Amino acid sequence: MLNHVSTIWEYRDFLTIHKSHLDLSQLKLLKSKYRPALSKLRKLDISLASDILFPLYSLTGRPAIDPAVLVRSFVLMNHLKYSSIKLWCDDLANDSLLQYLIGSFDPPNSSSHYDFIIRLTGFDPHLSDLAPQSFIIKKKFKNKPAKGEKLINFTKDDTSSICDKYRNGAEFDRDRLLFTMQSLFNAIVVIPSLDMGLIEPANSTLSGDGSCLHVHASCHGHKVQDAPDPDNNYRFSAPDADIGWDSDLAQYFFGFTFHNISFHNPSLHIDLPVFISLEKASRHDALTCVSATAQMLDINPDLKPKYMCLDSASDSNSIYQFFQEKNIIPLIDHNKRRKSIESKTGESINSDGIPVCSCGHTMTYDGYDYTRYRKKYRCPLKAGLIDSCPFAQTCSTSDYGRVVYVKDKDNEPRFKGPVSYGSPKWKSIYKDRTCTERINNAVLNTYGLHKMHLRNGAKNGFFSIIAGINLHLDAWLKAEV
Repeated sequence: MLNHVSTIWEYRDFLTIHKSHLDLSQLKLLKSKYRPALSKLRKLDISLASDILFPLYSLTGRPAIDPAVLVRSFVLMNHLKYSSIKLWCDDLANDSLLQYLIGSFDPPNSSSHYDFIIRLTGFDPHLSDLAPQSFIIKKKFKNKPAKGEKLINFTKDDTSSICDKYRNGAEFDRDRLLFTMQSLFNAIVVIPSLDMGLIEPANSTLSGDGSCLHVHASCHGHKVQDAPDPDNNYRFSAPDADIGWDSDLAQYFFGFTFHNISFHNPSLHIDLPVFISLEKASRHDALTCVSATAQMLDINPDLKPKYMCLDSASDSNSIYQFFQEKNIIPLIDHNKRRKSIESKTGESINSDGIPVCSCGHTMTYDGYDYTRYRKKYRCPLKAGLIDSCPFAQTCSTSDYGRVVYVKDKDNEPRFKGPVSYGSPKWKSIYKDRTCTERINNAVLNTYGLHKMHLRNGAKNGFFSIIAGINLHLDAWLKAEV
């Protein structure tokens, strides 16, 4: 039974009242080693998620441990780079300064920490990890991708289906594994970051990207000699992980895909995750970007981004249409394996959606006509981008040069909209997408998700969001400076 979620003011009162209980050496540590941690925890108000936390507890029974204490414990553990809950709880039990920082001199033990993860993720620890030998199958592909390339393990129908599934939102999908954690993350750090002005709620640029999360476990399982069911006699230490392709290492891996949608604040030079999810390693980023965006907008309807930047893995007509229907302008790097096309107006259009003149030069983007929904291109010679052209006298008699209009309705979805692919404006906006790669690195390496060697998706997802909370707290401190 949950009676109370302590507020930030109660936590600060605790710190003030009990500071006199610390000895001189502890006070010195508080001003040096633990100063950043204390500054971060003083700003974290877990009571903002009270409406999310109360339904997770029974209405009867003995009083539960204050969730605010547990969240602060996990955040501090992650901040101090602990990779083991057991080791963290052992140190917590024997260090009154750590207890002071989490706001309780009766610290929760490791079982309480594990129970809290189960409560917030809904993961059942009693599920059997026994399965047939063929439970996890390494898929064989005839053409192994080169380094930096993704597997082509999805079809046009797959992207169309998932876009149709999430076209009307993601309210139906609220029983997913990390929904509660994602909602808590949104309540205690994302919305406060919005209120502080660190994230622009509207007309902003968001970016999405995934990164491989290796679980360092065998995908083959281990045979159990005395298994009760002879057909299910292999034990898998990571039963919900599967096989994916790591394009950076150019090899298959066993694990999950960590995916984030992030915002870059150029004035403060900070990167902030606004949505975090964990997906199967085999799932293509083209499918994940759609579901993650829909889930993000469902959890936080105040977010109304103007642009969404994605890599070439999401270069699909269905995905362009999905974002355009959401009134979001997709900026997606083009997959060079896609073929050039011809526009319905008869103009030659290259694979980047830019008209090509009769001399073979790509024409120069010259703005967007919002009244007629068309892009304007002009002669590259008259625009001063090339020095000469053999057709200069015959192509057009105008001093302005030949002009070509490409209407949105006559073109592929990826060539529609006011921002022309590869234009200076496109490049200026798209450069913000690197923020997702920095978030990936911060979660996996700086805050050590890779080093924790967690097996199941629930724990990996839980700690990825705890790392996201730390990133927001880091940004709050930086904004003060």
